[in-house]
Order: sequence, then structure tokens, then C-alpha cells
Amino acid sequence: MAMDFKLLQKAGSAGAPTEPRSLFEQLPSKQPGFGYLRDVQAQVLTEWHKQRGHRDTVVKVNTGGGKTINGLVILQSYLNEGLGPSLYVAPNKYLEEQVVAEAAKLGIPVVTDPDDGKYLNSRAICIVNAHKLFNGRTVFSDNRASRPTAPIGAVVVDDAHAALATVRESLSLQIPSSSAVHQQILELFASELKQQSPDTFADICENAYSEALLRVPFWAVREKEQRLRDILRQETTSPDQALYWSWPAVQGVLAVSRIVVTSKAITITPPCPPVGHVTSFATAKRRVYLSATLSDDSVLVTEFGADPASVADPILPTTSGDIGERMILAPQEISPELSVAEIRDSIKGLSTAHNTVVIVPSKAAAQEWDARADLVATSTEEIAEAVADLKSGRHLGLVVLTNRYDGIDLPQEACRVLVLDGLPGAFSGEDRLESMLTSRETGIDDRQVQRLEQGMGRAVRSNEDYCVVFLIGAKLAHLTVDPRTLERFSPATREQLKLSQEMAATLDGQSLTEIVDTARQALQRNPDWITLAKQRLAGILPEPGSVAAHASLRREAFDAAFVGDYGTASSLLARAVDAIGNDDPKLRGWLREQHAVYLDHLDPVQAQDVLRIAKSENRHATRPLTPTSFRRIESAEAQVDACISNIASMFGSPGSALRLGIESILEDLAFDPARTDDFEEAMLRLGLILGLGSQRPEAEWGHGPDNLWALGSGQYWVIEAKSGAGSSKIGKRDAGQLAEAMLWFDKRYSDTCEAVPVMVHKADTLYKDASAPIGCLILNEAGLLRLKTNVRAFSAGLAAADRVNPATVGSLLAGHHLVASELRNYLRPVKS
Repeated sequence: MAMDFKLLQKAGSAGAPTEPRSLFEQLPSKQPGFGYLRDVQAQVLTEWHKQRGHRDTVVKVNTGGGKTINGLVILQSYLNEGLGPSLYVAPNKYLEEQVVAEAAKLGIPVVTDPDDGKYLNSRAICIVNAHKLFNGRTVFSDNRASRPTAPIGAVVVDDAHAALATVRESLSLQIPSSSAVHQQILELFASELKQQSPDTFADICENAYSEALLRVPFWAVREKEQRLRDILRQETTSPDQALYWSWPAVQGVLAVSRIVVTSKAITITPPCPPVGHVTSFATAKRRVYLSATLSDDSVLVTEFGADPASVADPILPTTSGDIGERMILAPQEISPELSVAEIRDSIKGLSTAHNTVVIVPSKAAAQEWDARADLVATSTEEIAEAVADLKSGRHLGLVVLTNRYDGIDLPQEACRVLVLDGLPGAFSGEDRLESMLTSRETGIDDRQVQRLEQGMGRAVRSNEDYCVVFLIGAKLAHLTVDPRTLERFSPATREQLKLSQEMAATLDGQSLTEIVDTARQALQRNPDWITLAKQRLAGILPEPGSVAAHASLRREAFDAAFVGDYGTASSLLARAVDAIGNDDPKLRGWLREQHAVYLDHLDPVQAQDVLRIAKSENRHATRPLTPTSFRRIESAEAQVDACISNIASMFGSPGSALRLGIESILEDLAFDPARTDDFEEAMLRLGLILGLGSQRPEAEWGHGPDNLWALGSGQYWVIEAKSGAGSSKIGKRDAGQLAEAMLWFDKRYSDTCEAVPVMVHKADTLYKDASAPIGCLILNEAGLLRLKTNVRAFSAGLAAADRVNPATVGSLLAGHHLVASELRNYLRPVKS
């Protein structure tokens, strides 16, 4: 029998190299093509070697920069240094298999079981996916009952930006409505949820609108914590139960976790992921985070508990311009009047010659492509099979993938045309609430920007790769022109988006045929385009890490609460609020509510005082026990002056940003039961655009109409938006809510004010048992369409105007029948 020399090799022996380039050169079994490190890989590994003594290290390299090889070499170096066992964490099972294959090509020994003796004895790297490491019953926790804790000496978290979603989900609780526990929690907190909003609570109980959500007030969680625990423990005893895998991680921080209730599910989410439960990760000697640039580096601190100083000083290559070539086109930026259907048809034409992959945010969005797609993949298994087929070299044509913005590679001919159709959504109640609390003026939050960045990187997997990226929808087109969003992308993506803007200006008003012909120039390798694309990426310098001052304080506060030190947690969150300053009241309100959560365990009265301030700063914060002061609205200014002021604050100077911004609002004014909150928010913003007073009383105070418009001269519209209703007539409950809204108005506004009861509904006829308020008017589909058409024309005229002045705006409002006195013409009387 031949001698197996590997059995005699020992980690940490005198002959085992730790310098990464020497280590790579000495790997004995590298396959052909792996003889040398690429320049960017050598740069990163050399810099890492200088910092190898740091406990936390962040390595930021563009997609295609060889992160996987870097991570494997780093872990092998740590093994040779004697710091093992060494763990490599891929974001999902699919990429875990890719890392195993990559290690085989390098000749680096790996296993996939953390109980394997080769891993425990530091003779092989263990490769797992993020869910294996981060879950309530992880083998890497001291709470592991059946066997000893799997140790970690050094760990690499690959695609840390993609692993974040797994960490958040796996270290929180998701209770589907199919579970009996869902109903028990609804009953436990029924009185508090009704106090937050009786109408929304009724919608959830009746499953009237899928988007309806409420959060359980934090003081109710404190008061009923033990009863809640008794309910939750019913779902934690068997692996097939909803909470089995996550409960052990959350049970210790249940008292400060946020509970969000919808008709579909209840989520219970700690303020930060309790990674301290994953003991071996929390105590590892070395932790390395690999990322293809994050829009917000602070999340590494808040989600993983990484050292803020290390995150702020990442390892970077000398240039950020080594990303693949991408021509990014947003057809509606070029010609806002183009319909989405036209754009989809033209892209279908490209797919006859080039594999075209469309990423959509949901199954419902995928249905829009059914007539055009050659393949639609929605499940994890279907997507994996589709990706394998695309990478096999076959021409599949047009392939639609649902909600897969990361975790897949589509190099070279696998995908030459990539389409992002629609803005990535937030689907769980927790995600939607967090988005509402933290989204910027544009209505887009950092998580969505990050997912877009990931999505646009699916088809360029090396600096030699190329593709054309189409962005479909007004919201995505708006991203390319709004500087407030543009600055949150990585340097290379930002430069490619700026080039997209320049191309849009050159193509301004051109036909869809000419836009698609421009894409063909890139696909047919026009040498002038290639030169231009490479010039724009040459010499782009990487940006240093950025960690917000409040991020480390948030993490420290949670870690203090994790061990029951609410005094320290409260003090740290108060400092986090102070760190914001006065420039971002919405962010201050979001943090101030978290401060109130910790403070409530020490001084409930003072916590309510803090929460009232939070609610005044961020209207999506929890409603305090004593409601914040009601704020009347009125049109104090002339409509024209208010219109100019509001548009300037919402969109900046006129032009394509203004037109696309307004178009993105009009997109949300759709009859769709899954987007009712989007509709009400769009109605709020539409009122402001038209120069009216505009408010969402039910959302802000838990009572009153969905929307309230002040038209001037004491005239108001009290609006109940039933954009999710699918009935052929108006039901008793909907009519009753409008009557209650009118009573709410009468109590708060003087007799000199005149309110018109308005219902947004597809139907304009009442059921026999329904009774509407006197003078009730309906904004139906036809009326809404006319209103949207005229607002769209108004925005086009405003964007084209040389100057925005009262005369111009007044003329446009009047010409498009948007003067306050004419708005009633879009309404129809209700029929009995």
C-alpha cells in the first residue's frame, strides 16, 4: 500500500507556510489554470497578511475578484499558523457546493461536516452554508445538547452581504397563520392591537387585505412575556414545528423583541441578531468578512457584531474598476411614456439570440412574463436547475427567476441580457415595517439598494465578462437619476449608472427600437462602446469603510440587553440618538423608539415620554399609550405655491428625476390587495404634489380616514382607500368605516370646515345592507385613470419647462384640470 503522506502533515509545523502567496505557490495539487494568483487577489492577500493579527477583518472586492480563492487561502494560512479549526461560510447551499468544487481545484482539503475529525483536528477546512452556522440549534453553540460544541478558531464569511438575510431570518421567529399559535398570539394581544388601530386589527382578523400589519406595543410584550412564552413553547418541541430551529436563540431576548402581526404570519425579531448565541462564532480568534462592497458597512457591526474600527478600515484592492462591463439601460428614463409591456416585448426579441434572465420580486410579478418567457423558475429547486442549464452552454432564451438577487452566478453566455423588473420588495411584516421606519425621501431603503446592487452583479462574474442590464419600472428608472440614491451604490456601479444617465441624455425621447439597438451595439461588441466602458472604470478608487456612529452603539446596547443590563442598554441608545443630530429626524425617531423599548424595563412612564417624541419624528413609530397631539392640516398657502414648495422638497430641481419620481408614485396608485399601504402612501404624496394639505390619520394616530386632503377654503376630502377590495359592490363594513371617518373629522374640525366623504373603490354601487354617508363620492378605476393621466401630463410639462414659477405651474395645473376646485370632477356619486 502506498504511503499517504497527508496523514503525516501537521498544521502549524515549521515547514507549513503562512505567507499567502508562498502558500498558494506550494499547494501541491492545483489544477491547470490555477498556477498563479491574479493581480487583484495578490493585492488583497498581501494586505491581509499585514493585518492577520486582527480579530475582525473585512475584505471588499468586486464580484469576479476571486473572493473564494482568497477566503480558502486565508483559512489555510490560519490552519498553518495553528489557529484552527477553520470554517468557511457560504451564503447558501448552492454556493457551498461551488466552494467545495473550487477547493478541489486548488488541492485544499475540505470537509462539509463540522463534527468531522479532519476539521476538529485542523487537517481540513470545513465548508458550510450560513444557515448551518446561524440558527437557534446550531452545532456551534454551547447550548448544544447531544454532542460537544463544534469549535471555530478562524472563520471566513463569504458574500457577507448575502448572508445577512439568512442571519436575520434564522435568528428570529416566523409563525405562519396556519399555526394555532398565530391565533393565540392575536387573542393575547387583541386589546393592545385594537388600541393601535381597530380597523387594521379587523382587517388582519378577517384576512381582508394581505398587506395590513400591526406591531405589538413593547410594553404589552413586557407585561405578558410569560404568557407569550407559554404559547410559543408549543411550537418548539419537534423539528417539523415552526419555531423549533430558531426559538433557542430568541428566547433570551424575547422581552425586547419586536412582534409584527399580519394575516399571513407573525414575526418576532430581536433589535439585532443574537449572534452571541452562536458561541463559537462569538469567541472565534479570527473572523474575516468577504464582500462585494456594501452600501452600508454599518450592518456588519449591527448584524454580526464585528469590530467597528476594523469595519471602517477594510482591505481593498488598489482599484475598484475591475468589475465586468455592464451597459445599464432604463428605457423609461429615456422615454417616460414607454409602456412596460412594450419594453418587455422588445427584450423578448433580444432573447432569440442571447440568453436573457429576468429577475422579478414576486410570483405575481413573474406572471407578467408568462406569455413571453421560455422558462419561469420560482422555487429554490427550479431556480437551481435553471441556472445549471444556463451555465451548461445551452441557449434557453428568456428565463424568469423569482426574488433571486443574490446567490447565483450567470457568467459569460449563461446571461448576456439581465433584466430587473420592479423594485425588490419587503415581503414579511417585519421587513415592511423596517422599510417604512428607515426608508429615505425617495421611498427606498438601504436593503433595497443592496439587493439591486447584488442583482445587477449576477451576470458579470469577472472583469472579462459583459452584459446589458435593463431596469424596468419608474422606481428603478428613478434610481438612475436621483443623486440621493445614486451615492449609496458601490463606486464602480455608481460610475456605470452615471454613464447610463449620459446615454439617456443622448437618447432622450428616442424610440424603443433605437434604445434596443444601442443594447445590441454592446452585445455585438462595438469597439467604441468597449473602449468607453473600460475608460469609465479605469482608475476608480475604492472607498474606505463607513460605520455610522449610532451603529456600534446600537450593537453595544443590544449586547447589554442580551445579559439583562437594561440600564446600560438605555444609556447607549440615548447616546445613539444624540449622535444623529437634527438633520435626520426620521432616523432619530427610529432610534428613539428602540431607546424607549429598553427604558421601558426601568421606567415605563419615562419610556412613554420618549416614545411620544419618537412618534413626532417618525410617523411609523409605535403609537404611545397617550396619543401624540393631533395635528390639523389646512391649505394655508395658495395651491400653486404649495405645489412648487412640495415638489422641490420631494424631487429637487425639475427634469427627468421629477418626472420619474412622480411616475413612481402613480405606479403605486393601483387596485391591488397586496399593495394597499403603498396606495395610501401614494395618495398622501399625490396630495402634496398637487399642492394640497395631505395626511394619513389612520396610520399616524390609529383612528380616522386612510387619507385626508385639504383643498383650501375650508374644503376637505375624507378618504377611505379600498384599493384592495375585489367585490362587485361596496360592502357594509367599508361604508361604515367611511361613516366613522366622517365622525372623526367632525370632532376635530370646526363647523366652518366642509368635508366630502370619498371612497376609492372599483365599484360605485352599495350592497342593499350598506349605508354610505350623505354626499358620498367614489373614485373608481375610470376616475383614477383620468386623474393619473392628467398628473402624468402635468409632470411632463413641468419637467420640460425652462423655469418653475407660479405662472407656469398655475397654467399647468389649470390646463390639466388639477386645480383644487376641479378635482371633484374625477369622482362619481355612490349608487344605492
